[in-house]
Amino acid sequence: MLKEAPASAMKKRISLLIALLLIVISCNDPETTVTDYVRHDGSVLRKAELKYDKNELALKDYGIPVDSTWKLHDSLSISDQGDTTWFLLAEKLFESVDEINKSYLADTGKNSNVPRSSFFEHKFKWFTTVFYFSEKCGKSLIHGYPAANFLNTEEIEFRNMPAFKREEMLAGPDSLRYKALSDSLDEHTAKWMVRSFISEWIEETGAMCIASGKDTLVKEILRAHKTEFDTLILLNPDFSKSYARIIGDSIYKKFQPELDSAIKVSDEKLDRSFSFKDYTMQIVMPEKVKSSNGYLMPGGEVAWPVKGELFLTDDYIIWAETKEVNYWAIFLTALVLLIIPFEIIKHIRKKPDIKE
Repeated sequence: MLKEAPASAMKKRISLLIALLLIVISCNDPETTVTDYVRHDGSVLRKAELKYDKNELALKDYGIPVDSTWKLHDSLSISDQGDTTWFLLAEKLFESVDEINKSYLADTGKNSNVPRSSFFEHKFKWFTTVFYFSEKCGKSLIHGYPAANFLNTEEIEFRNMPAFKREEMLAGPDSLRYKALSDSLDEHTAKWMVRSFISEWIEETGAMCIASGKDTLVKEILRAHKTEFDTLILLNPDFSKSYARIIGDSIYKKFQPELDSAIKVSDEKLDRSFSFKDYTMQIVMPEKVKSSNGYLMPGGEVAWPVKGELFLTDDYIIWAETKEVNYWAIFLTALVLLIIPFEIIKHIRKKPDIKE
């Protein structure tokens, strides 16, 4: 009789996976919006706002590291219908992105297990100076598939829009079109996540078998059943009791320790994305934004969603770039171009005649 794999952990994770893929997880956490005001010298004024329908806001609710060194301000608003909304605003000036990155490394909050970093660069190009700012979330699964392998361009663009913009589109005049797009996105996302999880599990199992000195062909054996594993997860949440029947009793018994350990490691990696507290990120550049991969707001700021699925198998990098015209360089160049001809003429006139 086969010894059962770690069913509790596996069943819990697969059930959560299916729930996420079907978009049935409802979340009633405070809404978080983080806005970075990037300055010419590379310093960043970071503001983070919590918004909730209950008077239960705390620093731990932020999706970014916020501590007692931040300036805090709370407020509330009451709608015409009598509904009350509470706000908690935190802000802090960081002298450079290095300080932001140090705060990420020291983070112990809800999102501390996700590697995050900020980057700032300015390039002097004589007539212009280019300013570039980015934030990065490191991917959770090393051996998963790129989302672009499963999602088309329109689906990726819709997925990467801030939540408020997607809701606006789903409630607008083209709601039927965007509802169909949303459904298609959910279906393709499900396939992408399932196959990525299976790929991670297979690769982790292979690495552990190599480390333990066992047959290195186990990866090829598992890969031969990838399609069956994919179907099994979607049809049967209790994957841990079923996958052994696919690979056979002898293979399961031989590699059970590695298979079980690989499930645990893959589960922990998957949890980086599944347990991530989502927030909206906004960036305000020192000059008008010229290019970015985000959604340009009416006020000039650029917005992105920051949520777990966006860095499941790919590094998630949000960025914005702007240019400042160096008028002094233009003036100096024009002045030089005007002076040079006069100097040449002056030099020629002063040149003595050569007598034969």
